[in-house]
Parts: sequence; C-alpha cells; structure tokens
Amino acid sequence: MPTVENPTLTLTTVNNATEVTVTFNAVFTAFERQLAGLGMTFHQHIDVIGIDPPGSLTGSVLIEFPLTSFAVTVGPGSQTIFRNAVMTTQRGTFQEDNQSGDADEIRCKIRIHSVGLPLVFTPDVFTDQKILLG
Repeated sequence: MPTVENPTLTLTTVNNATEVTVTFNAVFTAFERQLAGLGMTFHQHIDVIGIDPPGSLTGSVLIEFPLTSFAVTVGPGSQTIFRNAVMTTQRGTFQEDNQSGDADEIRCKIRIHSVGLPLVFTPDVFTDQKILLG
C-alpha cells in the first residue's frame, strides 16, 4: 500500500469560518505504479475528527474532505505526490464539547484507498453437510 508521510494540519479561524488545511506526501512504490498502469486507481480519504480525551487517536468524524484521485504514473522507482487539501466550514462544526468556550481538540485521519485489487479473501463458500457417525 502507498504510504502517507509528513502529515500536517492547520486550522485558521476568521470570524465564524474555520479553514482546515491538510498537507502530506503520498508515496507510491514502483509496484503500485505498475498496477496504476494496469488500471488501478488510488483515492485519498481525509476525515476531520474531534478528539476526546485529548491525545487520543479516535473520535467523532466532524467533516470529511471530498474523495480525490491521485495521478499515479507508470515508471521506475517510487513516486511522491504532494497534497494540499483545504476546506472551509463554520466554526460551530467543530464544537464537539458540550460547554461553549471549551476548547475543541481536532486532528485528521488520512488514508489511501486502492481501487481495482481483488479482495484479500474470496467470499465464503461452503460444501454440503455430511454426517460422520460416532
């Protein structure tokens, strides 16, 4: 699978609007680049999540960035694609805590989804049932 390197999150609030900026590098191996040449595509998934308790890695998804495809090209070696995703929404969207004025802890989860590979396992298929006498 591709890897995500150097992820950063910047939140800028002006009046009631908060701009969410997420930057990162997506790194694709030579093998993944060959798969792209055979028709595989890759999409970024970015979820903005509210964190409680602070420092945790999980939380409620507050907003999702639109899916975006990567322009992976065939070639030798790895390919690094820089991403700068920006979305603006109302500040209240991030109000995950019950009390007004309470700080909101925000982080983003970044994933890359490959489309076109077979499933890891085939669907379950069962034989007919047999009875073994004891």
